[in-house]
Amino acid sequence: MTCRICEKNTSEVFKTRVLKKYDVTYHQCNSCEFIQTDEPFWLPEAYETAITSLDIGLISRNLYLQEQVPLIIDNCFASAKVMLDYAGGYGLFVRLMRDKGYNFFRQDIYCENIFANYFDINNTDNKSFDLLTAFEVFEHLNHPIEEITKMFRYSEHIVFSTQLIPDKLEDFKNWWYVSPLTGQHIAFYSIKTLSVIAKKFDKTLYSNGTNLHIFTGKKLERKQVETIFPSNNRKSIWERFALKWSAGNKPVSKRATLLQSDYKFIEDKLIGKS
Repeated sequence: MTCRICEKNTSEVFKTRVLKKYDVTYHQCNSCEFIQTDEPFWLPEAYETAITSLDIGLISRNLYLQEQVPLIIDNCFASAKVMLDYAGGYGLFVRLMRDKGYNFFRQDIYCENIFANYFDINNTDNKSFDLLTAFEVFEHLNHPIEEITKMFRYSEHIVFSTQLIPDKLEDFKNWWYVSPLTGQHIAFYSIKTLSVIAKKFDKTLYSNGTNLHIFTGKKLERKQVETIFPSNNRKSIWERFALKWSAGNKPVSKRATLLQSDYKFIEDKLIGKS
């Protein structure tokens, strides 16, 4: 199978059952490390619901991003005036950012716009934006280069999130992010993969090393990068948000988050274990 990023050869690394009915093979590029599924014929079925019942991290993710993205904009793209959230789902992030004074619009051809109605890409004459965000989008892309090309037509700077693949392939096989029950995650990236993509578009990659990344032609200073991506930053942005929240709001609750246990509960429901 040919890699959808660099068109080099791939090797089979893993097989599992998707949507509880389809046996699917995952292939890793021998060159850029990109992992892709078989041709995803099941996507129409997987997208009968745009936001899956397993995406219970949607709220906490957006609450963190409303803090992190202004930090990136103010430190690295201070001149940005009009911005676009690509594949922005229900529009929650756009609403949160507009509440903070950032002139964001939403784009999504699959999902209903609930929270950012009247601030959709169809509500503005702008077809060029100073910054584009794309959160939890890249892992859904069947043809990443084609879709990223579309993103760059909107803006020359992309801030995006996607979880980087584990260092060990054995860990990939049990990785929650593969999410075969939903069938929507079909593309997985390493730092090397993202670097290859950046080079294809003559951009520079900046990353926190786990799940938050930037493609830009702008040269960022070391101080800027250290401000937005601290060197000790190895926890996921969602974990850091939970820690920051508990540290900044006294008294600190002794209750542990239910996010992981709720995810497992819903997963078991979907599998039919309970």
